Amino acid sequence: MIDPESITLADLESDPHPILAELRELAPAVYVPSIEMWLVTRWDDVVHVCQTPELFTSNTDPSWLRECLGENMLTLDGGPHDRLANGMRPPFAGTPSGRAMAQRLPTMLDEIIDGFASSKRADLMPLYAEPLANLTLLEALGLDTVTWQQLAGWCHGVITGLANFENEPEKASVAARAHGELGDALGAHLRAIDGKDASSGLASYVAAGFSPKEITNNVRLMISGGINEPRDAVGLVMYQILKDPELQRRVLGDRSVIRKVIEETFRFHSPVGTATRQTTREVDLDGVAIPDGAMVAAVLTAANRDPRRWSDPDSFLIDRGEGAHLAFSVGEHRCLGEWMGRQQVRIGVERLLDRLPGLRLDGEVELHGFEFRGPVSLAVAWD
Repeated sequence: MIDPESITLADLESDPHPILAELRELAPAVYVPSIEMWLVTRWDDVVHVCQTPELFTSNTDPSWLRECLGENMLTLDGGPHDRLANGMRPPFAGTPSGRAMAQRLPTMLDEIIDGFASSKRADLMPLYAEPLANLTLLEALGLDTVTWQQLAGWCHGVITGLANFENEPEKASVAARAHGELGDALGAHLRAIDGKDASSGLASYVAAGFSPKEITNNVRLMISGGINEPRDAVGLVMYQILKDPELQRRVLGDRSVIRKVIEETFRFHSPVGTATRQTTREVDLDGVAIPDGAMVAAVLTAANRDPRRWSDPDSFLIDRGEGAHLAFSVGEHRCLGEWMGRQQVRIGVERLLDRLPGLRLDGEVELHGFEFRGPVSLAVAWD
């Protein structure tokens, strides 16, 4: 049986699933010294942690998320959280502004594909999935004063900070630089908004009465999930389709199958790995005493493969009927951009299949990451 003291972040980033499978059987909650957190890995326990803020609060102290991004909706519970989440959700939900954004996606994605379609060979992660995710967020926010390449660079810095569990100074420096540059760019944009259409995006946040600091901190949060998850999910869904000839035939014969593939991909791979909480007092979790004030990671990745919840959990099966996964978390901190994320992935995959005939893998694919997991690269070729 695995020794929790031997687990490193590098181990989890390489392939978390064998490690998490052993931890699920070892105990409901296990302390891992290398990341100074208790890992909760079983489905029922992960749900309990996420849905019981009186025992497991998001308002942690110290807060790695607050330190990296500033006070934001994920570092708050109850009314203060709801005010931010409800007010900032419309551009990313099935609202008129969200649906209008989704309707623009096919044209936007075709323009991206036009940039490499004639080459007959490409790495889809930097050439397609990366601009897809960044451009969508810029469009949804109405942030027309920066390029998607700038946003991608800041996203890299933000994520470097969020995944710096071991407090490496070099990573902290990268994160701090991105934090400052993004803050400056957003500040300049917000100062220029006065008098603009306030029906959507950042202008609607200003009209709703959110302060520049509230907007800036929560846009940093949106970058961390609103770029990484759809980017990695597009790559993961395409990887699953292209590595399995039978699945590819099903998808090409019936595009409605793509929705099933997307949901099983979210379950099977969990692009976002954890939800962080802190105990408000000593908590007994199925016989394990977690100390007062302990930092707890509810591991969505582990819950999504818990055999107590799923039959044959380590197999990719698109015709499951076992209910919803936890890739977007659960409880009041469920992902703000869940609706838009699904649209990005579905339309993103459809446009590739429509535009690139004979699409196929063109090399080995390496998956990497624990907190954010996806393909390092996705080399493909087409006819």
